[in-house]
Amino acid sequence: MDKQKKATGAGIFFLVLIGVHMILELVVGLFNDYIHFEDLPMGANILISQSLIILPVIGYFIVTKQNVFETIRFRKMHIGSLFLVIPLTYCMYPLLICVNAISMAFSNNMIAETMTGVTSSFPYIVALSMLALLPAIVEETTFRGIMLNGFHRDSNPWPAILFSALCFGAMHLNFNQFSYAFVLGVVMGITLEASGSILATMLIHFLYNGTSTTLMYLLPKLMQWSTETLEASGEVSQDQLDQILGASSTANIEPWQMIAVGGMMLPFAAVGLVLAWFIWYAIAKLNHRELIFKGMFSKKSEAQKQAMKADKVKIMTVFLWIALAICLAYMILVEIMARIPS
Repeated sequence: MDKQKKATGAGIFFLVLIGVHMILELVVGLFNDYIHFEDLPMGANILISQSLIILPVIGYFIVTKQNVFETIRFRKMHIGSLFLVIPLTYCMYPLLICVNAISMAFSNNMIAETMTGVTSSFPYIVALSMLALLPAIVEETTFRGIMLNGFHRDSNPWPAILFSALCFGAMHLNFNQFSYAFVLGVVMGITLEASGSILATMLIHFLYNGTSTTLMYLLPKLMQWSTETLEASGEVSQDQLDQILGASSTANIEPWQMIAVGGMMLPFAAVGLVLAWFIWYAIAKLNHRELIFKGMFSKKSEAQKQAMKADKVKIMTVFLWIALAICLAYMILVEIMARIPS
């Protein structure tokens, strides 16, 4: 397929993806008095949201007639790469915590309620499948598969990495998730270029969501054990325990405190980024892609600059502009509605 057609097709695909979600929001708004969508089990809501991504993906491949595995770069890679992806994921954790904390100072956390609902209603393995495994497969196929590879140019992969990450963040439709999803999207885009296989980014996505899910199960148990121990010791009264538990709630944390948390994580984020670069290089070397990886960060010669100009296509088509504008308008509306007293 022609390169410009692939880039335009990726933009149209994203617009369809957003359109499907907006139609669902409209249906919920019109018929909620009769159907009561908010009463649906949390697991059903997750399956519906993932299905609304899967269906456009299936439609994309039916219309374009592209080979699925070739398009999304579902390829073999050196087994050592998979083991290196694990420390890579946790090297990036301080940066993601930093971005998340700072974004929460200015926007509302929209995912906490969903995760709490799932982890309190389902066994750990079921929750891990819904919150980590399913999104890792579906969302990576969509954003690092169809979109990044639709925008991709061998001479300069950065526009594809950045624009696919932008769409990945925007698809979450709230500013808090947009912030860290964009950063995570860039991380996974670089990993895809280093490894040459979407398997690596699926593993990162699974580990990131899986760690959050695991903590949602462990922290309440740790908190319960701590409070029971303090209460049994007789050194802390029930009123003091209530004050401690109230202070630990994110609802009681001031914006400046979230910014302070983000600032505290900056040195760890910087160290994590340095370590991540060496891990990316090791992954690239194992997969014989070290020249491609180093080329992403090296100064370009005149010949390379000319090749990049010849290989350039228009990513920001009218379709992508419209889709991103809809996402931005919706995110602004969500923040306004969240601040209106009930």
